[in-house]
Amino acid sequence: MSFVLFHFTIVVLLASVLTSATCLSAYLVSHKRLMLFAFLGFLFYFFDVAWVFQDAFAFAGGDVALGNSYLLVRSLASVVAGGGFLVSFWLLIGDYLGETRRVLLIAPGVVFAAGSIGMLVLLPESDLQRFLFYSMRGALLLWMLLYLAYRYVAAKDEVEKNRLKKHRAIYVLLWVLGAAMVAEDAYSFLFSGAAQETNILSYFAERNYVENVLMLCCMFYAFRAAFRSLALRFDRPPKQSDKLKETIAGGSLMMYGKRHQLSEREQEVLELVLLGKDNQNIASSMHLAPGTVKVHVHNILQKTAQPNRQTLIQDFWKTS
Repeated sequence: MSFVLFHFTIVVLLASVLTSATCLSAYLVSHKRLMLFAFLGFLFYFFDVAWVFQDAFAFAGGDVALGNSYLLVRSLASVVAGGGFLVSFWLLIGDYLGETRRVLLIAPGVVFAAGSIGMLVLLPESDLQRFLFYSMRGALLLWMLLYLAYRYVAAKDEVEKNRLKKHRAIYVLLWVLGAAMVAEDAYSFLFSGAAQETNILSYFAERNYVENVLMLCCMFYAFRAAFRSLALRFDRPPKQSDKLKETIAGGSLMMYGKRHQLSEREQEVLELVLLGKDNQNIASSMHLAPGTVKVHVHNILQKTAQPNRQTLIQDFWKTS
C-alpha cells in the first residue's frame, strides 16, 4: 500500500470519527434525530473503511490461508457496515421530510441486505458477482436520490420546496459522485483485472475511492451543520421564545403542522403552546373562549398522538 494511500485512509478514518462525534454532541444538545442518524451513519462508515484497511495488512503478511471463509465473513461485515451507514442516511432523509410510513422507511434496508446476501449465495464466485454485490450500495443511493427528486416535484407547498432547494448543491454532487462510484466498481471488478490478483478479497478492487470522496463531502456538510448548532448554543444559549422564532422562520412549525394535518388555527394555538402559555393566556392572546382553546389543544394532541403538552413540545423540537 503506497504512502499516499495509507495517509488518505487515515484521513478518511479520522474524518469519520470526528464528524460522528460532532453529530453526537449536536444530538445531545438539540435532541434532533437528524443528528442521531448522522452520528450512526458516519460511525458505521468508520468500520466499513477500517475493515477494508484491515485487508491490506492481512494481504501484506501473505496470509493466503484465510481463503473463502475470510471472504464470506468480510462480505457479511461489508453488508452490515455498508447497509448501516446507507440506511442511517435514508432514515435521516425520511426524518427530514417527515416520512412516517414504517414500511417505506424499513423496506430499502431489507432489500439491500437481502439483495447483497443473495448475490453471495445465489451467484458463483466471480468478478461479476463482486461487482453486483457492491452495486447494491449504488442502488440504495440511487433510491434515496430519486425519492428526494420525487418529493421535490410532488411538493405543492413552497416552504417544503424551498427547504429542499437549499440543499441542491450537495444533491447534484451526490448524483455525480454516485455515478462515478458505480463506474469505478465496474472498472475495478470487470475491466482492470485487479480482483483476480488473489483468490481472496483484493484490497484494491474492494476499495472504492470515489465513495471515500463522496463520504468526505457528506462529512464536511454534516460537520458544518453540527458545528453551527453547537456554536449557536455556546455563544448565545437560546431562550425558548428565541428558539421558536428561529424555527418558525425556517418553516418548521408549518411543516410540523402539515405533517400532522393541523389546521391553520391549530398551528396558531400550537405556536403559543410551544411558548409555554396556558389555555387562559392563549385565549386572551387569540381573543377566543377558553373552552375553544381547550378543544384546539385536545385536537392537536390527538393528531400528533401525544399524551400531554410536555411530550408535544418535546416531539416538536426533536422533529423540527
